[in-house]
Amino acid sequence: MKKSLCVKIILASIILLISFSSCSWFHKKQLPRGKNIICVVDFSDSKNASERLQFYMQVIKDNIIPKLGLYDKISVIPVDVASITNSTDILLTDMSTTDFEPNMASPMEVEQLTTENLKLFKDKLGVSFSKNFQLAIAQRDKTSNGTDIFGVLEVVKGKLKTTDDNYLIMFSDMMNWTDNLIMEESNTNFNYNTIDKCLENVPNVELTKTTVIIITGEQVESSAEHYKLVKSFWSKYFDKNQIKLYDYNSASVSKLNELMLLEVNQDL
Repeated sequence: MKKSLCVKIILASIILLISFSSCSWFHKKQLPRGKNIICVVDFSDSKNASERLQFYMQVIKDNIIPKLGLYDKISVIPVDVASITNSTDILLTDMSTTDFEPNMASPMEVEQLTTENLKLFKDKLGVSFSKNFQLAIAQRDKTSNGTDIFGVLEVVKGKLKTTDDNYLIMFSDMMNWTDNLIMEESNTNFNYNTIDKCLENVPNVELTKTTVIIITGEQVESSAEHYKLVKSFWSKYFDKNQIKLYDYNSASVSKLNELMLLEVNQDL
């Protein structure tokens, strides 16, 4: 009896061991969550287009790319008259697909070497992004005579991640110029009295789990009052579509820096 009981215990232990092992074999360990950063850059024409685009590029290169984490994703897409028909990625990188940990290193060195490898990767990424951005300026010259912001928001929808925190950084004066809405100061039909009507005539968008920051850059073709009007429209638009507008300003990057340093899943 004792021998039979011992055999049963051994068999039960083996079965449990196989069960636990099977769980680890068939269930891959999930990667930590990261930030999914989508940058939208306005390539439409204006009096200071060249300076404004260089400003946008520099902010992405200096304030976003260097702060990417091990599991973050970043894409940079254009907005102009061809926001939907010609939405080519200027930058598309998923940091989680690269292993930054050294193959052979002592436990004391792993963290330091991983940090160094990550920095080296981001330095190279910044250089390649700058080159691609300059090429995009030349390539999008023919589509710079309009600004389809609602169109690019549809493109953004296809880039959202349900497994990550989504951050939409919009580098644009936000003055939509399409058949359904022209927001330039010369259009007298766009004013504080018509905002609600305009909101009814433009497409809504669903950006689940997305936080938005808007950086317009210097405005040289519109007054301070018109800037406030455009800002008021987009504040109402994002509120109507239940999207969190974290910040809207002309050139400050303080809120952007704050967002980039947030831990994943940290409430804003």
